Amino acid sequence: MNRNRPMSRARRTSPATIWLSAGLCMAALITTAAAQVAAPRTQNQEQVGWVSIVDGMRHFSGMRCPDVVGPFFRTKVLAADADRLAGCQYSAAGGMQAIMRKHLSGTGASAARAFLNNYRAGGFSQAKVTGIAETGVTFITGGGADSAMCETLWRFSGEKSDYTLWLSYTLPAQETQVGPAVAAFKAMLTRQD
Repeated sequence: MNRNRPMSRARRTSPATIWLSAGLCMAALITTAAAQVAAPRTQNQEQVGWVSIVDGMRHFSGMRCPDVVGPFFRTKVLAADADRLAGCQYSAAGGMQAIMRKHLSGTGASAARAFLNNYRAGGFSQAKVTGIAETGVTFITGGGADSAMCETLWRFSGEKSDYTLWLSYTLPAQETQVGPAVAAFKAMLTRQD
């Protein structure tokens, strides 16, 4: 094959064809870019009702969830639903879990009743406990011969809203941590309404 020989006319591309191809490529790129802009995106915090603040997050309903409450660190933001306006999940060392929720004013008692009825219907035993846990509704949800996994729900009333605190902990290992945990979340509530 002679490399110095010019291409035949059939193989040459006219400038008009090059411009047409370039135009079609650009149109395809613009269409693809427009489709990506118009495509639904994963909701960000503002779209689900939360905005970042200096030490945590604030829900559109006004609830503020700090990043840290006592020994607990915020691990999840919870969306609002029919009877709960907002909430956050927290975790502490040793596996303690907490969920603080804001409810419409006057609905905290019905949220506590629903907790009680649902756990009873699930076959869990209501626990007879002492200390701060006896001021809430407590169920034994697991454990062994030497320990018991407990879940307690407390309800609180504010000036404009009701709140519930759910806490999961192990007795007797975390017994001394329950009171300070509830106190830390109550202190958080004093800054809400």
